[in-house]
Amino acid sequence: MALLLSPLPFLLLVLALLSALLLAGRKARGRTAAWKLPPGPAKLPLIGNLHSLGSKLLHQSLWQLSKKHGPLMHLKLGRVPVVVVSSPELAKEVLKTHDHECCTRPSHISTAKFSYGRSDIALTQYGDRWRQLRKFCTVGFFSAKKIDSFKGVRDQEMERTVKLICFHARQSLVVNLSELLLSLSCNITCRTAFGSRFDDGGDIHDMLREAQAVLTAFFVSDYLPLLGWVDALRGMKARLKRIFLKFDGIYQRLIDDHIDRMKQQHNGDEDILEALLRMQKAGEDITEDNIKGLLAVVCHTLSTASSSC
Repeated sequence: MALLLSPLPFLLLVLALLSALLLAGRKARGRTAAWKLPPGPAKLPLIGNLHSLGSKLLHQSLWQLSKKHGPLMHLKLGRVPVVVVSSPELAKEVLKTHDHECCTRPSHISTAKFSYGRSDIALTQYGDRWRQLRKFCTVGFFSAKKIDSFKGVRDQEMERTVKLICFHARQSLVVNLSELLLSLSCNITCRTAFGSRFDDGGDIHDMLREAQAVLTAFFVSDYLPLLGWVDALRGMKARLKRIFLKFDGIYQRLIDDHIDRMKQQHNGDEDILEALLRMQKAGEDITEDNIKGLLAVVCHTLSTASSSC
């Protein structure tokens, strides 16, 4: 026997959904009016001002818009409200006078993934947890005593660089100082952070370039969550996961190696990763995600430096 369903419940459901959407739209418009937002270009439904950015470089598009709408401008990138500041005076007001209100960084799919759910000091929301991580870094890594303890690392890497320049000079070979100084900086950073040279990383150079490409890529989900399936269709989510797992494996090996080395009670210099593990063992509120997140900050610094060369 066929079961006949009345269309009335379905119609009531549709009407209820439409009413909820209209009410949400009115509330959103009310909040927008109450915020007294800066002027900006007209916004389209769903995409906001994404169309206004055009095909130019982002900073050029924003500069053209600021000439029309002023040095303080409001944009809507999909669902994300953005205030663009284009004058030094207003930038000082935002970054210095009202820095506490503006210091929390936005969360994006790629950065949230690489920072282990914003567990690192760079992306953790401003508050007690951020202050605690900052204290760990300031006292444990950036004190005068700790910086002096890395003097041997700096001297060794500088000596290695000078010898390399002398070798090239004797052979009458051209020296690319930009690459050489970048390598010097990266090697000091890596040895200070986890006891290994950057040049000894094998495939790490290619991985860093790939990570930088993903971190700066456009994810539709960040601005239009309803169209998040587009990222999966483009293969962006799978690519993000694949690169993240590679780095996670490296971090885990570094942690495991340092734990084994600490068990042997070696007398060498203590790098930053070892200091973190020691504080964790002593009962400090540091999770493994916090440690990996801080390692990710180091790797992101290296990837940014590598991409600028």
